[in-house]
Amino acid sequence: MEENDFLLNIVYKNKSVKFKVVNPDAPLATLMNNLRHAIGGDGRLVFDFPSIDETGAPLDYFFGKEDPEVHEIRVLRPRIGRTDQTLADYGVKNGDSIYLIPDPFPG
Repeated sequence: MEENDFLLNIVYKNKSVKFKVVNPDAPLATLMNNLRHAIGGDGRLVFDFPSIDETGAPLDYFFGKEDPEVHEIRVLRPRIGRTDQTLADYGVKNGDSIYLIPDPFPG
């Protein structure tokens, strides 16, 4: 790893993976898309993203970050109005832990 690499600890279910973000200024939607297709050293997808939940509802995924004051995970919305949001918009820094949150939506 290089000195100025931007690394996040991505947590999903019981799995935690250090993930190098090539462009931390990219929109969150782009980062999520890249993560969905990320391949590990074993040639398999890093995370399994089911497209439906146990009830059959379609799933979307969001990043979340723990609010240190109330110890709850806050969803990082990829867009607010017409503006694409980035990691910096939510104060995410190199080395932070980010959670993947499945979000069912009506089909």
